[in-house]
Amino acid sequence: MAEILSANENCEPKFEANQLIEFVLGKNRLELGPDFQVSEGDSEKLLSLCEKRKNGYPLQYILGTWQFFDLELSVGEGVLIPRRDTEDVCLAAFDYIKQFDSPNVLDLCSGSGAIALAVKRYCPDATVMALEKFDDAYRYLVKNIEKTGLSVLPVKGDVFNYDWIVEEETFDVIISNPPYINPDQQGKLQAEVGFEPASALFAPEKGLRFYKFISKYYRPALKDGGYLVFEYGYDQAKQVRDILFDNEYRIIKEIVDTAGNPRGIIAQKV
Repeated sequence: MAEILSANENCEPKFEANQLIEFVLGKNRLELGPDFQVSEGDSEKLLSLCEKRKNGYPLQYILGTWQFFDLELSVGEGVLIPRRDTEDVCLAAFDYIKQFDSPNVLDLCSGSGAIALAVKRYCPDATVMALEKFDDAYRYLVKNIEKTGLSVLPVKGDVFNYDWIVEEETFDVIISNPPYINPDQQGKLQAEVGFEPASALFAPEKGLRFYKFISKYYRPALKDGGYLVFEYGYDQAKQVRDILFDNEYRIIKEIVDTAGNPRGIIAQKV
């Protein structure tokens, strides 16, 4: 199995082979022991999944679940796969969310609900709302809320139709990992990314459209002194910083991920 998987340079062959074994057989490699015999049917299924993974199909979609912090989230075609980079952004954001008593938090472009659910998990006093536009992703959002038992309010809607926010100064924190890849990069990324929804990855205006719109039009929904938190691409720090300055935010913290790359920003409404 590992030999088949190694043909995909984006694979971790031993780790992923063990993940697939556990998925198909219901037991990890250590539980099976050295003399365990795999049935013909299971063997065929494992080889089929290895071939699928070798050709770039995401492991997360095969397994149907993926870990985000200590939350096991359901994922599949039509929803963005939660990533470690987003955990780094969340970890930085938690400290600022906890500054408020019973904060109101809005997660825009929520997808699987990873950010919204992590906020509720680690900032339990927060009231958390999660906005998602697309049907497939929204189904995963609702499913993960039910699965985790965390109290997050899902809202089906479009970020660009911001009229659904009735009252000004509603939120203490607005957080978003929006689509941010320049459309020029479409078809140039690793094969796995090609299976994820383009709507969750690519954004017009060289990937900056969501940052421009949210910074301007969601500003009234943010309380004075509240925080706007963005995840962005490793090469977008200056552009996003300039957008925030133009919309009268004060930069509080620039977030660096575990690989040392610029990954996000925390700005304050002034």
